[in-house]
Amino acid sequence: MASSQRLLIAEDDVTVARALSRTLARRGFSVAIARSCAAARAFDEHFDFAVLDLDLPDGNGVDLARELLSLGRIPNLVFFTGSNDPALLARARRVGPVIMKSGGTSEILALLTHDSSASEAPQSRTAPSPKARRIRASSNSAPASSRAESSSGSLRKSRVR
Repeated sequence: MASSQRLLIAEDDVTVARALSRTLARRGFSVAIARSCAAARAFDEHFDFAVLDLDLPDGNGVDLARELLSLGRIPNLVFFTGSNDPALLARARRVGPVIMKSGGTSEILALLTHDSSASEAPQSRTAPSPKARRIRASSNSAPASSRAESSSGSLRKSRVR
C-alpha cells in the first residue's frame, strides 16, 4: 500500500515540485522535496522511490541517481523531465524510466501505484514499444540476463551501470 512508501522528489521548479508532492501525498506517499542535487544528498535516509528531474541547478539527475543507488538510499526511480538533450535522455534511460513533464503526473502515478501493488508497471510514453524491445533484445548479442533487464520499461530496482 502506498501509505508506507517514502518518496524523494528532486525538482528545482517550485511549482512542479509542489504540484507533484501534493498529488503523491493525496495518494498516500510520504514525500520529501529537494531542489538541488546537494539537497537530495543531504537527506540521510532511505527512500522507496525517487522522482528525479534531469536538469538541476548543481548537476544532473542521472549522476544523482547513480550516486543515490550506489549508497543504497533508493532502490527505485523514475526521471520526470522537460529536458530535450538527447544525450542526457539516453543516459537517463539506461538507469531508469523517463517520463516527460509535458505528459503530466498521470504516468508517474501509474508507475508508482502499480509498482506498489504489482511486479510489472505500465510502460512510459518515452520507452520503446514492446515489439521494438523484443526485436532489439532478440538481435542483441548481450547475455540473456542483460537483454531481459534492458527490455523492461517498468519501474524496477535500478542498477548503477
